[in-house]
Amino acid sequence: MAKNKKGFGVSPITNRIYYGTQNPEKNVWVGEKTDVTDGAIAAVYEWFMGHMSDENGPVEEYQITYPSTEFELVMRRKQPENAKQEETTCEK
Repeated sequence: MAKNKKGFGVSPITNRIYYGTQNPEKNVWVGEKTDVTDGAIAAVYEWFMGHMSDENGPVEEYQITYPSTEFELVMRRKQPENAKQEETTCEK
């Protein structure tokens, strides 16, 4: 019999991130859970920003993949506004 454990999970109904006690055997929440979506996303965003430079200075992009998935998460520096305007002008 598995013990209940604290952890994070995503609701398939609301697509919100929760933290609380889970029963890993039954894959259900036990007791109260707290919506931590905004804080979790902000923390991951800040974590990515911490990887946007290395020993050579700023990097343009940082990416990670999660094992056994076909997806990657990528943070990319925004183009400066004047570069976007020049790109639009060149396309006309």
